Amino acid sequence: MSVRKTLIAMKKIRTFLVLISLFVLTSCQKEELSLPLNQNSNLEFTGTFKTLDSENVEGLTTLQLTDGYYTSTTNLPFGNGGGKVAIGSSTIHFEDTVFYVKPAIFGPSYVLQGEHHYQFNGKKLKLWRDKNVGSIVYELQLKK
Repeated sequence: MSVRKTLIAMKKIRTFLVLISLFVLTSCQKEELSLPLNQNSNLEFTGTFKTLDSENVEGLTTLQLTDGYYTSTTNLPFGNGGGKVAIGSSTIHFEDTVFYVKPAIFGPSYVLQGEHHYQFNGKKLKLWRDKNVGSIVYELQLKK
């Protein structure tokens, strides 16, 4: 009788350990890896942008970083920009020095300019910033 009780107790312990293991494995959250960008790198990205909580505008965008400078485009009218870039550990400041005279009917082109927060995992670059009427998010993929 004691062997049978021991086997039953071992099954209960094994079941308990399996349940604890499953709980631990399913409750772990995947942390997003974030690497710093080097402003003197030569990198090229393509992707999309989207405004949140405002005009609900979406489009295509590109970003090229070259030795402390950048160029950026969108698929909207007058969607070209470029200038100097300053990269910190979690923010990027785009100083756009390309200016166009825009007719009032076209509105914003959403070319990168000003300070943005970023996350970079070595392949994907996410940029975002809050604006006076909402937020804008850029989801970019590194071109090879």
